[in-house]
Amino acid sequence: MEAFLQPLQGLAEFEEIKKRCSVNRGILNISGCMESQKVHLMYGLSGLFPCHLILADDERSAKEIYEDYRFYDKNVYFYPAKDLLFFQADIHGNLLIRQRMRVIRALLEQEEVTVVTSIDGCMDFLMPLEKIRSSLLHFKSDSVINLEKLKADLVELGYERVGQVELPGQFSVRGGIIDIYPLTEENPWRIELWDDEIDSIRSFDAESQRSLENADEITIYPAVEKNDGKDMVSFLDYFPEEKTLLFLDEPNHLAENGEGVEEEYRQSRMHREEKGEQDLPVQWLCEFSKVQKELNKCRAVSLSALEPRAVEWNFAPEKFNLTVQSVTSYNSSFELLVEDLKKYKKQGYQIALLSGSRTRAERLAKDLRENDLNAFYGQDYDRQIHPGEIMVMYGHARKGFEYPLIKFAVITE
Repeated sequence: MEAFLQPLQGLAEFEEIKKRCSVNRGILNISGCMESQKVHLMYGLSGLFPCHLILADDERSAKEIYEDYRFYDKNVYFYPAKDLLFFQADIHGNLLIRQRMRVIRALLEQEEVTVVTSIDGCMDFLMPLEKIRSSLLHFKSDSVINLEKLKADLVELGYERVGQVELPGQFSVRGGIIDIYPLTEENPWRIELWDDEIDSIRSFDAESQRSLENADEITIYPAVEKNDGKDMVSFLDYFPEEKTLLFLDEPNHLAENGEGVEEEYRQSRMHREEKGEQDLPVQWLCEFSKVQKELNKCRAVSLSALEPRAVEWNFAPEKFNLTVQSVTSYNSSFELLVEDLKKYKKQGYQIALLSGSRTRAERLAKDLRENDLNAFYGQDYDRQIHPGEIMVMYGHARKGFEYPLIKFAVITE
């Protein structure tokens, strides 16, 4: 992704921001940012630390950031927040738990990880990560299995025993064949025993039962999230302090939504208690003020359009204001696109032009060349874009943007 990282080196503030990120505790405030450009800057700073947590004010914003970030780094995860009093789990089945458990697997297994969530994703209490690690089931070829204990362990992890597995969160035992469909996998696993020893492990298609690929070792993650009210932590605690850089998208909006979530939860719980509902979850919500206090202790970067209010936020004394402009989408108006690209070319801009398909990108590069523009179809995103060049590539950004001071622009069709 050098095509996108290299231009940032020419931004006077960028080196200073990187330096401050490395030494600062508290929140480094960067204003003047907008939409997809925020994600570009986040990615530019991501090389400083192996772990990154990006907080948005609500789920819609978090998903938009996630989609933009995926263009730069496919190894990014979306962590959905639980809805108030678990209503969302009723609507979506175990889809919500599947997404969350895949993030937990990434945090336990990967050295480098980027996660995007909304502020309420950090406001429910969770089992400590190490406690989850200790509950995992590991299987290796040639290892010995106690079948009765295995069945009990799977039920304890939230798996449902069925005659034949069809959906994530199910398992079956038929003689010496154990099928398990973990939430973290696209396909179920089949373990075949020879007496009480594992003879083979392979994935298979749940519908056709056709074998897919063999494995020597697998790990089974829980199918439910447990909250026993003991030693609970927040999602922030899942990220090692010394290895993590946090990004706060519009901190004023984060605070407003965090307080709103807390009030909505309080009202909802009060109404349900008044109706006489029993077994409401214990210690579900972490107060926003406590979450904010923890965020203030972290190494974090705030990105906002306008300089945010410092109320209850621990902003570092150094402030940065970037000069960034939005570039509107051309909605397939080729003539208008050519006209603007010629203006950019005269000024010596480096241009990354994103198209929704590879075929379209190749054709667009050819059409631009026929209009006397120095355009080429690029598949090597590490290739530096030279002044006056237009790299047309397959990719996505919610909205185009430009840095006028360094003459670099990302344009969407």
